[in-house]
Amino acid sequence: MIKKKKGRKIAAAVIGFIFIVMLSAFFYVNDYYHSDESVNKYLQGNEQVAVLEIADALFVDGPGEASAVIFYPGAKVEYTAYLPLFYGLAEQGVDCFLVKMPCNLAILGQNKAEGIMETYEYKHWYLAGHSLGGAMAASYAARHSKNLDGLILLAAYPTRDLTGESLSVLSVYGSVDGVLNMEKLEEGRSLMPEDYTELCMEGGNHAGFGNYGEQKGDGKARISSKEQQERTVEVIMQMIDEKKETKREEPDMSYQQITVQEAKKIMDEEADICILDVRTQEEYDSGHIKESICLPNEEIVEEPEELPDKKQKILVYCRSGNRSRQAAQKLADMGYENVLEFGGILDWPYLEMME
Repeated sequence: MIKKKKGRKIAAAVIGFIFIVMLSAFFYVNDYYHSDESVNKYLQGNEQVAVLEIADALFVDGPGEASAVIFYPGAKVEYTAYLPLFYGLAEQGVDCFLVKMPCNLAILGQNKAEGIMETYEYKHWYLAGHSLGGAMAASYAARHSKNLDGLILLAAYPTRDLTGESLSVLSVYGSVDGVLNMEKLEEGRSLMPEDYTELCMEGGNHAGFGNYGEQKGDGKARISSKEQQERTVEVIMQMIDEKKETKREEPDMSYQQITVQEAKKIMDEEADICILDVRTQEEYDSGHIKESICLPNEEIVEEPEELPDKKQKILVYCRSGNRSRQAAQKLADMGYENVLEFGGILDWPYLEMME
C-alpha cells in the first residue's frame, strides 16, 4: 500500500512538471513584439508595390524582376513589423519575402528560404535577417552559398565560416544598440568572406529596423525608425548595385553547371568520366564521392598530370560550390572541353555513393 502511494506521488509530480513546462512554453512563444499600427497602411500597397500573403510569408512585389531578398525576422518579433523597411526596398526594384517563422523564432525555420527559391524565379537572390534571424540566415547561407548573391545582416553576426565563399556580405547595426552582443559581432568578422562591408549607423538602435516599438534592453535611438530604415535601404541597394556591376565584369564561364541529380545520372550511366574533388586532401580524407580523385583547387595552376585527356568529361565538386566554380573555370581556360561543375558535397544527398 505504501509503495502504491509513493508511485502515485511520483506520477503526479511528473505530470505537474510537464504541465508547468508546457505552460511556460505557451506563455514564452505567445509573448512577442507585435507590429504597430503604422504597418497597416503598407499592407494595402500602391500602384508600384503589391503586398501579397503567400504560404508562410508576405511577398512584397515591386516593379523589379531580377533581384529578390528573403528576410528572416528577429526572435519573438512579428514578421509584418519589418514591412516598412522592405516596402522601401521593393519600391527601388528589389522584391522581398518576409518569412513568417514558427512561434516567431527563426531557429525553428532556418531552411524556409529553400521553398521560396524553388517556387519563384529570380536571377539574383539575397538572404537577410535581423538579430537571431540574421544568425539563422548566415547559417543557411554558409550551406547554400552557390544559390545566393549576398547576405544582409541587420544587428546580427554569423556563427558559421563564410571566409571561402563568393558571397557579398553587408552588416548594418546601430551605434546605440543595447541588445546586440558586440563581442560576438567582433568575433564574427573573422568568419566573413573577402567581399564584406560593415556599417555602424550613428544614432540607430536594435529595434529601429522594424516597427514594433521599444525592445527590452535596447538603447535610446537618436534617429527615427523611418530614418534608420531609409538609410538601410540605401546601403542595401548600394550593395546590390555593386554586385551586379561585378558580375557584368566577370568573363562568361566556359564550363557547364549541372545539378547534383544530373551529376549522379552521368556517374550511373557513363564510364569514361573523371570525378574531381577540389577540396583539400584533409577534407577529401574525411569523406568523398566514390571513385573521385583529389586535386585541391589551390594546386590547379597548370595543366594537371592527373587529367591527360582534354576531351574527357570532368565532373567537379567541392564543399559548397565556390572552389568548384573556380577550378572548373581554370580547367576550361586551360583547354579542357567537357568540364561540368555540380556544386558542393554539402548538397550531395546520395550517401550510398560516399566513402
